[in-house]
Amino acid sequence: MILMFKIKLSNYLSNIKKINEISTNEILNSFCFPVDSNGQKNFSELLLNNFSHYFYWNQPENNYSFCAIDKLKSFSGNGKDRVFETQNIINNSNFVNKNNFNEYNIGSVPMFVGGMKFSSGIKTNLWNRYEDSDWFIPKYLFLSIDGKQYFIYNFFFDENKIENILEQGETGLNYLLKEKTFTNPDTNYIIKTSNFNQDYDKSDWMKKVETALDKIDKGEIKKVVLSRKVKMEFEKTSNISVLLSKLSKSYPRCYVFAYGKEDSIFFGASPEKLAKLSDGFIEADALAGSFPRGRTELEDKILANELMISKKNRAEQQAVVDSITKSFESFSSQIIYDNKPQIRKLPNIQHLWTPIKAKLNNGKSILSILKEIHPTPAICGTPYNAALLSIKKSEEHDRGLYAGIIGWFNFENQGEFAVAIRSALIKGNELHAFAGCGIVQGSDPEAEYAETKLKLRPISSLFEYESVN
Repeated sequence: MILMFKIKLSNYLSNIKKINEISTNEILNSFCFPVDSNGQKNFSELLLNNFSHYFYWNQPENNYSFCAIDKLKSFSGNGKDRVFETQNIINNSNFVNKNNFNEYNIGSVPMFVGGMKFSSGIKTNLWNRYEDSDWFIPKYLFLSIDGKQYFIYNFFFDENKIENILEQGETGLNYLLKEKTFTNPDTNYIIKTSNFNQDYDKSDWMKKVETALDKIDKGEIKKVVLSRKVKMEFEKTSNISVLLSKLSKSYPRCYVFAYGKEDSIFFGASPEKLAKLSDGFIEADALAGSFPRGRTELEDKILANELMISKKNRAEQQAVVDSITKSFESFSSQIIYDNKPQIRKLPNIQHLWTPIKAKLNNGKSILSILKEIHPTPAICGTPYNAALLSIKKSEEHDRGLYAGIIGWFNFENQGEFAVAIRSALIKGNELHAFAGCGIVQGSDPEAEYAETKLKLRPISSLFEYESVN
């Protein structure tokens, strides 16, 4: 396999050399090479344990996943102009992308991976590894689509460094080939302390919800999404691939992700699509309103029906639909959605859900579209400015990437992004998990607290059988 890779890459470089001689732009090359997985699915997630800069993405139900490792070039921005700064850096890079994807008839290949924080201008030690807008082009990408796997090697062409380009490409492929014989990794997390299952902050939460309800009664806000942070400290940590594998098996309908930088790993299993862009269309999920799952099939149906007829939850979900469709109007047309929501069932919770689709107009960059649609009322509230101010005054913790944007995009105006909820940050030997819920008129503080505990389940369940000293 290595020999065939070197032959194909050498031929590719010969063709690129001719193009480079007449091009005035720097050429960013993406060389694709098919890999036989020998029946193993998503084995590339094991690679994450060997690198300090990576991005992992898995949609189990769609048979689509990738592992991006080793930064080739980064793009970031901070403060209120973070989107403009990031886009400006990309535009000023002035490079063109050349690839051989057509040879294997593959599309939806990620080029830029990363995310944006919930809000800008906050810099705390907990999130110090991540910029407000934080994206990178990986040197190596291991992509799995419908059971077929590909190794993609990104590099900038330099005819004086042909041997070096060949050598680094072979190094990247070797990472993958070696991991295919990877033995079962250490799965042991030794927990030192944890407040996941304690109501240590319950009285504080009740006061915050009551304050929010008072503001709603006074007409200052209509809805605000408050969040909690819980913490776990480890005496010993294992590798992130163990957690990602568990999430992928337990939440196949979700976006399972991990963004690792040095001593920090942000990961989770989000059920909420912020945006998918492909074939000139944009899709989004309006996901709001929550009920637990039933213990029996009958109880589950009863709870789903109660959720569907709940005036409070229907109003909350409709506000998200209205917000998304309104934001779509500035860059798209032919907005399509059903007036009646569906029930989206996850293993631990069920939501009201409305898929929304629209035809994109020309001229708007992907990052600027993200700025238009994020944050939605489902993770912030309404009206936006008043809700955001209320969140900043109420919450002692920095949300960072929690409730922000996580995902990928490329040069073909394709991309997919999730709202980064049901998530946690591992920093050193500590894990910080986040969960929130929407406070509207009629909200019950006790019930909302129970809902946050339910939303922490994707993370808390990962450690149910771990030892506690």
